[in-house]
Amino acid sequence: MAQREYPLRMVAWELTRNCNLNCVHCRAAASKGPYKGELTLSECKNVLDQIGDFSSPTIILTGGEPLMRDDIFDIIEYGKEKGLRLVMAINGTLLTEEKAVRIKEGGIKRASLSLDGNNRESHDAFRRVDGSFDAVMRAADTLKTIGLPFQINTTVTRLNVEDLRDLYRLVKEIGAVAWHTFLLVPVGRGKGLRGEELNTRAYEDVLNWLYDVRNKTRSS
Repeated sequence: MAQREYPLRMVAWELTRNCNLNCVHCRAAASKGPYKGELTLSECKNVLDQIGDFSSPTIILTGGEPLMRDDIFDIIEYGKEKGLRLVMAINGTLLTEEKAVRIKEGGIKRASLSLDGNNRESHDAFRRVDGSFDAVMRAADTLKTIGLPFQINTTVTRLNVEDLRDLYRLVKEIGAVAWHTFLLVPVGRGKGLRGEELNTRAYEDVLNWLYDVRNKTRSS
């Protein structure tokens, strides 16, 4: 395999559009399927073969909710056999200790969970399913118990920008190894949030605050 001048570093692979949440910002407008035309297990293995033929990136298994695929553990184990670095984005609602152990033993190096509010009311309103905040808390505890590192992802909008400091404290409290923030892009179901994007000044303020938080964390 020829050395690439600019090697592929990361692939975000949406394995399914099927999801048990109904998040207001979802680019894919994911919801409960099933959806026609999704890749079979054999086709998923072929995708991993093709990626492995020319590169060795980190592959993010995401969705929708990837745990809604019956063959998700087969996909994970095949990726491990290919020597690929796999991570996984889940919403926490379907994670049990048994599944968490299988994910870790199958080769997943890190999981990500999403928190878009610092309490039940705000997060559940964003995800539009009652109990989703508590599910993230349980999932974080499970992942910590079995020793699988996890990060928290947050989509920043005008609805939660004032809560970022509280969210940051919560992220540290539950033991996440990283906090990744994303700025709202109003596409898919997220079109309904047009007008809730940060304006230019607020966008810059958030980036400056995150920069300061990062430097403070590194020096502590």
